[in-house]
Amino acid sequence: MDTEYTDEEQKSSIFSHRLEMLRELVEAPDEVIEALYNSYGKTMFTNAGGAVGAAAGVAVGGPVGGIVGGVMGKKTAGKMTSQDGPFTAETGPSAMGTYPHLRRVGDLVFVSGMGPRSPETNEIPGGPVRDDSGQPLDYDITAQAHSVINNIRLILEEYGSGLEDVVDVLVFLIDMDRDFQSYNKVYAEYFGSIMPARTTVSINALPSPIAIEMKVIAKV
Repeated sequence: MDTEYTDEEQKSSIFSHRLEMLRELVEAPDEVIEALYNSYGKTMFTNAGGAVGAAAGVAVGGPVGGIVGGVMGKKTAGKMTSQDGPFTAETGPSAMGTYPHLRRVGDLVFVSGMGPRSPETNEIPGGPVRDDSGQPLDYDITAQAHSVINNIRLILEEYGSGLEDVVDVLVFLIDMDRDFQSYNKVYAEYFGSIMPARTTVSINALPSPIAIEMKVIAKV
């Protein structure tokens, strides 16, 4: 006797099938993952991680499903980009030199120093600290601090990690007296409950007209 399925049952069956296929891929031997990674690149694996997260979220459903989906997606993307070495994120800001957005060594990823430039427009949120002739300009350190942390978040999440995985932070400010209090307030919004180790230092200048740069170490 033929069995009829409702639309919801059919959708659930499709998602379950996709989730099972991706689960088998995630659990494949490391040499298989590495071969696929080398052949298809990081985009395929980032998208696969998102697919696992979406399937898992739908399977669980509701607000809890969203949480489960996010966790599953990150774990999958992290597993699929498990090779040691450099990584350049498609969503991150453009580099000003020959360096990757991050480099993985074992269970840690080391994010290069990131500034506040927008990945989409390359503009500096809050404005530059000086004009083309070197004359100082007024700028918004709060906007720059938010943007720096968001850039790091984008890079980590594309790799399969996140701000919650950060264990160490190094921050450079060009004007400690002027900017520390405002930057510190923004920092607490993101890392107050995570509590990574932190060092903040004052420097004379950065390579571009920005007021803050940040680099982090995160676990994977």
